[in-house]
Amino acid sequence: DAGQPTYVLVRPGPLDPSKADIIKALKDRGAIILHGVISDKALMEKLLREHEIEVVISAVGGGTILDQITLVEASQAVGTIKRFLPSEFGHDVDRADPVEPGLTMYLEKRRVRRCVEKSGVPYTYICCNS
Repeated sequence: DAGQPTYVLVRPGPLDPSKADIIKALKDRGAIILHGVISDKALMEKLLREHEIEVVISAVGGGTILDQITLVEASQAVGTIKRFLPSEFGHDVDRADPVEPGLTMYLEKRRVRRCVEKSGVPYTYICCNS
């Protein structure tokens, strides 16, 4: 709506119907759909450079949390990222003291945070619960 080009990275392969609807709605509003996986550093660097992407917002979850490390490394390598927002969308993982099964995910998110902080890429954490 603000007139900024918006890119959405979608994993290759069949989509869950609800996700397909979301992708279609974003595309209908002008988003540009790119296909690939964030764990492919060379592809991420290529896409970030080719499309002159300046802001990266990650919304991955579950078993792909650590894939963000590759995305951070690609963002650092291209050197043009003005803001990186890792997949947080919840508790502040540095201030919470969870037990399993949540502890493993929190440890992974903390690992991503340390990577982001070390990279030198400007970042923002969004913690909207608790």
